[in-house]
Amino acid sequence: MTKQELAAKIWATANVLRKNIKASEYKDYILGFMFYKYLSDREIEFIEDEGGTKEDLQGMTATDDFNYFRDNLGYFIAYDDLFSSWQTLGQKLGAQTVTAAIERFYQSLSEKSARVFYVYNQDVDRHSGVFNALDAGLSKLGENIGSRDKAIRDIIGLVAQIPTRSQSYDVLGYIYEYLIQQFSSEAKKDGAFYTPHELTSLMARIIAERLKDRCSKYIQVYDPCVGTAGLLLNIGKEIGKYHDKHYIKYYGQELITETSNLAKMNLFMKKIPVENLILRNADTLDEDWPIDPENACGPLSVDAVTANPPYSAHWDPELHTSDERFRQYGLAPSTKADLAFLLHCLYHIKPDGIVAIVLPHGVLSRSGAAEEEIRKNLIENNNIETIIGLPSNLFFATPISVIIMVLSKNRAKSDVLFIDASQAFQKNKAQNVLLESDVQRIYDAVIARRDIPHFARLVSKEQIVAEDYNLNIPRYISATQEEAPYDLYALMTGDIAKDELDSFADFWQQFPQLRSKLLTADSSYSRFITEDIADVVHADEGVVSLQSDFQKQCQGFHTYLIHTLIDSPTDERTHDKIAATLFQTFRQSALVDVYDIYQAFSGHWDDIETDLIRIHDEGREICRQIEPDIVLKKNAKTKRYEEVMVGMRGKVIPLGLIKKTYFPEDLAKIQELLRKADDAASTIQDIFENLSDDAKEAIVKDDDDTKYELKKLKAAIKSPVDLTADDLAALRQLLHEIDAEKAYKKKAKTAAAELEKKTEAKAQSLTDAEVHDMFEKTWVTPVTDAIQSVMQRVIEDFIHALKDLKQKYANPLSELDKQEQEESAKLKALMSELTGSDTDVKALKMLMEEL
Repeated sequence: MTKQELAAKIWATANVLRKNIKASEYKDYILGFMFYKYLSDREIEFIEDEGGTKEDLQGMTATDDFNYFRDNLGYFIAYDDLFSSWQTLGQKLGAQTVTAAIERFYQSLSEKSARVFYVYNQDVDRHSGVFNALDAGLSKLGENIGSRDKAIRDIIGLVAQIPTRSQSYDVLGYIYEYLIQQFSSEAKKDGAFYTPHELTSLMARIIAERLKDRCSKYIQVYDPCVGTAGLLLNIGKEIGKYHDKHYIKYYGQELITETSNLAKMNLFMKKIPVENLILRNADTLDEDWPIDPENACGPLSVDAVTANPPYSAHWDPELHTSDERFRQYGLAPSTKADLAFLLHCLYHIKPDGIVAIVLPHGVLSRSGAAEEEIRKNLIENNNIETIIGLPSNLFFATPISVIIMVLSKNRAKSDVLFIDASQAFQKNKAQNVLLESDVQRIYDAVIARRDIPHFARLVSKEQIVAEDYNLNIPRYISATQEEAPYDLYALMTGDIAKDELDSFADFWQQFPQLRSKLLTADSSYSRFITEDIADVVHADEGVVSLQSDFQKQCQGFHTYLIHTLIDSPTDERTHDKIAATLFQTFRQSALVDVYDIYQAFSGHWDDIETDLIRIHDEGREICRQIEPDIVLKKNAKTKRYEEVMVGMRGKVIPLGLIKKTYFPEDLAKIQELLRKADDAASTIQDIFENLSDDAKEAIVKDDDDTKYELKKLKAAIKSPVDLTADDLAALRQLLHEIDAEKAYKKKAKTAAAELEKKTEAKAQSLTDAEVHDMFEKTWVTPVTDAIQSVMQRVIEDFIHALKDLKQKYANPLSELDKQEQEESAKLKALMSELTGSDTDVKALKMLMEEL
């Protein structure tokens, strides 16, 4: 299975196993066991890399051996406590086994590891370990020992399916994040711990761009509301493109103990050195942190702070009247701590540091002296660089609109960049999601810091002061574009105003001959002179030339992708290199939005990357290998998802593509047989529906008179009772068609089985040139086809807009009035010919006068 398929399977099974346990609680168990498996597998990997085997751990008692593991890994897990050893225990595996192993793990920790994974919690007067849910909370898994032990065995059996050394631990990391996202979605209000990946990616890129030229040895990043560490991980990933990843220090603080533990696990699984993890389980606002031990335990200033704090949280400002974090700016109101979190973040950055924080939209304009004073001070101190308005309903736990605010200290400039990205999203069921192109568009606007119509505007401090420091985005920029109003003269005459036609100015400029082919030349108002707008547009020389030029650009990019993805080594920077080339190639392309082109590429990248990672992990020889095609199906009895093999598939190259490329005749033969089977089925239905009542009664099922029974049909033909000659002929024709349908399907099935064998053999014997061709068809062609469709959509949308405009004024009022008068005259003429009684004639005259 791919990591995506495996993640979906684990989630589906986990959702069944958790039964009545809340999703927000069950996640702590399944993710905790995943982390324990990771630690066990990492220890086995370490000893094998050292030339030993897992069995060498059996009976290990020497202190030197024990310390060797602890010094290199930061911990030691005894042989009997390994996750893989648990799997061999069968029914003997239970809660007692787990809790005892966890306790021994804690005792084995090195001093550095213990600082992260086993810390003293003053609130409860005991040590708090990263496996709290496993060593203290297993009672929630069942009402008695037996049910708890079974629940544990189920979870361990589920987690055991995650691969170890056969693939990179990116698989485990991917599944971990996937489950966090799914649990958050399921938990709703209980699951406010997940920040959408697209949002964290955007914030991380903005921060990394600011820090990319730092010369200091260590880069320090801090999240005071760390959650499960998604923001910190993304920042580390982006900064790691410019700096040595081993010299990034991660500071994080989280109020909820279980969530804090998830953050520790998540960061450690990315192989971040434990000495670079400084995480704390505490209340950010109540107690200032982090502190600098080298500066008399004063506040630690870091390179970047990022946060997605709880919205409109309650706090006690009266306890912080002399708090340095807020002294220069003011205290946030007790029922809305949003700006208190912001000021905490700002307080902890270096003079040249950066803050990127997610906040509810209300912080920009809410009334109340406290928040108004803070906003004023932030503007007067030039702290706010950028405000990004985002779409509503991005989060699982709340539908409210949020913003990203970017801040810094000691700014020389006083302007603020406002970005209205409220319309930049795609609807995905109940959620709105940012596409990769949306993220890129916002990021580019942040970096460019210039006006972009209906999207971004650079606003001076003077303008903000004039607005009484109100930062509500619509006061400065709006993504909403008003529809053109109806023109009164156009409504009366059907002629179209020049202003409305000028909304297509880019098209008229690009296609100078087209306007005169479509419209009259009147300077103020025009009228369409063709009924076939689409044909005229498609035939225009300018349109044909533009499409031809764009196709050549696509062909050039196609060649570039072949060289980059197939002919050259790839690494984690490959995506960014391709993206940079894409923007360079298409940014000046007429009429198309380069971000739509970028989305066309991004829509295929995940599949390409999955293949590239697998080839990197397992070797290029897998391009000629096949494997069982496993799908998940829900067992109706057990209600659990089970793996079902539905055939074979190529590990990288789709077998369907091989069929289409090398065996088109075989495919056509199968399709023709299936078509004939469908025709026979249609004929069967027609014959059955047209049978006489007697014939139908003789062959229908006892419990369903809408379906026939083959056994009864044959009996009726063999021994007809009360049936006419026509009835008998119809039944024989029905049986003939049934036999024909069955024969066609059998032939198709046999042909399909033969084709599968041929395809599997071909897949395993592809030449290097054929593999290259398959990669081109699998990776490159879908991308360039999608890019070409962008231009096609632009032209089709243009044609559609022209048709809509034509229809808008298709029935002018003057013509409607004229038509009404003509119809009225016709009616009067007809009525004048009517005859009847004196009363009837008098009534007709009265009606004609009304008309």
